[in-house]
Amino acid sequence: MSAACAVSPEAQLPLPPGERDPPAKAMRRRLRQGHREEWEQLSWLGEGEGGGGRRSEPRALARTATAARGEEEAEEERLEREHFRRIINAFRYYGTNMHERVNRTERQFKSLPANQQSLLPQYLPHLDKIRKYVCKNGPFHTPDINSVHLASTFDMDKLKSTLKQFVRDWSEEGKPERESCYQPIISEIVKNFQRKMVIVF
Repeated sequence: MSAACAVSPEAQLPLPPGERDPPAKAMRRRLRQGHREEWEQLSWLGEGEGGGGRRSEPRALARTATAARGEEEAEEERLEREHFRRIINAFRYYGTNMHERVNRTERQFKSLPANQQSLLPQYLPHLDKIRKYVCKNGPFHTPDINSVHLASTFDMDKLKSTLKQFVRDWSEEGKPERESCYQPIISEIVKNFQRKMVIVF
């Protein structure tokens, strides 16, 4: 048994607003700016010491450091783009991957003897429900089916973990787990800090 989802080729995943400048990258940029200021200060100090050798040495070091920073930034940019492409591809591959998993599970279940299958009469209907849920998620995860490539097991596991976190932290179904995990911590904070505070989730 298989299931197919209608995927709109016009749908596009928007680029996250902070993707071009994530916090980690911004922090690295600030550190590089700090190093650049240090090199400029060294160059300025060298000019007041007299002697061409001493004056040119900090500038040469600064040029070398600038070239190294440029190569480092280019490599970081390449790695970030590659990582972003892998994430997008994992989202796009979600529907195909999940249907393959459900179909494989169904085949394994049907390979069991009939008396063992009868012990779980609701198992096949449960798999059908999973297929429907995958189809509901499909249009969001697969905006351009023609650009989907095989995603690694590692990337798919991270994606499924992220989706579970969405459900736990934001859905109505995840409310009991949120209350059991977060409420004890919030209660302790409120008890130990009597000042007025605003807790934002």
